[in-house]
Amino acid sequence: MARQFVGLDLGTAHTRIWTPEGGVILRSPSAAAIDSESHRIVALGADARRMLGKTPAGILAFRPIKDGVVSDFEVTSLMLEAFFTEKQICSTFRRPSVVMATPYRITEVEQLAAENAVLEAGARAVGQIPAIYAAAAGAGLRVLSPRGCMIVNIGAGTTEAAVISAGGIISAKSVKMAGERFDTTLINYLRSNGELLVGDATAEELKIRVGAALSGIRRESARAYGRHARTGMGASLTVTSDDVFRAVHAAVDAIARIILATLENVPPEISADVHSYGFMLCGGSACLPGIDGALAQATGLRVTMAREPMDCVIRGLGKIIRDNRLWGEGLNLRTRSLF
Repeated sequence: MARQFVGLDLGTAHTRIWTPEGGVILRSPSAAAIDSESHRIVALGADARRMLGKTPAGILAFRPIKDGVVSDFEVTSLMLEAFFTEKQICSTFRRPSVVMATPYRITEVEQLAAENAVLEAGARAVGQIPAIYAAAAGAGLRVLSPRGCMIVNIGAGTTEAAVISAGGIISAKSVKMAGERFDTTLINYLRSNGELLVGDATAEELKIRVGAALSGIRRESARAYGRHARTGMGASLTVTSDDVFRAVHAAVDAIARIILATLENVPPEISADVHSYGFMLCGGSACLPGIDGALAQATGLRVTMAREPMDCVIRGLGKIIRDNRLWGEGLNLRTRSLF
């Protein structure tokens, strides 16, 4: 199986690819810039992300994945085809099967859009594994053990929480409350409290440079540049770590409620396991300083940060591909061939 499959984590913010020979061979922003007339890609990945909101006439820059699902089929296919070609995954003589991670309880329409985009990009066949299950495997949780374990994956578009036991998902919840929502709440905070209008890229940069999910754990500041809300003129404002905390704390509390809701209907024995051992935290937005402590306070559970939290899903796909036992009974795995 390891020789037949390639792992694909097609995330809202980043795309990652795993191969049996090279491990994780691609970590790239999920972005592409397209010539509107020829429909050719003119920029990909980080280069395309820098063009968002700044393109001239005739060039369109996209982030074609929204909340973990395909929002623009054509651009997603072109982006994946370019990634596959760049990494020599697909060619005239080589068309591998792809196992991709998708959100839990993805709709049938969303499943088909994701599968068809991968097939259009050059894959021979495609199967799907819930991203939250892959994240648990990649974080090192013993997903085949009958002892219940819990994983929380805070990405860019969605947060997913799941309780897993004996190779299956016992309970899972998903909410569109993650890194991009943190950016939006910071944009709204700066407009309301500083009369400063900034864009998504500026908000994300501020979150990374000075962000904190707990008050007082970080004392950094940065200058934010944008446009004054009333005059329309260029303006700037000093943003502190506590400003970011005040902006995002309601969103972090909402994530905590989702974690607790995931535990509401699990069997008592498994609930006891989770309360004894806590949960594993992963995902790119789990890197926001203090978010583990904030979630521990809000849920009363012990929180363990995964090693290399941004790569848990793609590492988990690699483990699943290599080990038949990890496919799990009842998981959503479909393989569709072009032939």
